Amino acid sequence: MDQGIAGLLGAALGGLVGVVGTLWATRLAGKDQGRNQQEHWRRQQRRDAYGRLVSEAAEALRLGSRAQDAFEDRDPSGAGFCEQFSEVVHRLDAAEMLVAFEGPEEAAEAAGELITEFYVWANCLEDAIAIAERRVTPPAEGPPSMSELWDHRDRSSEALSSFTRFCRPLLGPDPLPPRRQRSRPSPQLPS
Repeated sequence: MDQGIAGLLGAALGGLVGVVGTLWATRLAGKDQGRNQQEHWRRQQRRDAYGRLVSEAAEALRLGSRAQDAFEDRDPSGAGFCEQFSEVVHRLDAAEMLVAFEGPEEAAEAAGELITEFYVWANCLEDAIAIAERRVTPPAEGPPSMSELWDHRDRSSEALSSFTRFCRPLLGPDPLPPRRQRSRPSPQLPS
């Protein structure tokens, strides 16, 4: 075989290998990019669902605390605040359904625990106010105590914190690493 023909065949074979390799690498990069975009979209959907539940629960916590403070102070506005609190707690159901839809199952379970704590607190506070206003007869064990109400509030607050801590890793790593504290030398005061 002539050296020129061998050189041409080698160049053609090398070019073919280069083209096939480039096409294969492009295909893999495209698959990776598509997968990354899908994962980003899924994280964004979850972030929206989790964020809505956290936002609604924070509003419920604020209103519940306000209603409970008014009740404890024997302020007549406590019943109105309690009604607002109950409305926000009922809105938590829709937010919980979004979390259940977006998943994963563990997040849906954590959302269910969060909502349960708020419902128990809201029901207990409604009962305490209704008994205090003599709209209902107290049960044999008596009305809920302020200590019980504060325990329900604390459990609701802790459930919200737990849900937030649980969901944060599901959304992926933080885009920016935490900033390190720079230590500055203490200024020297003149003696």
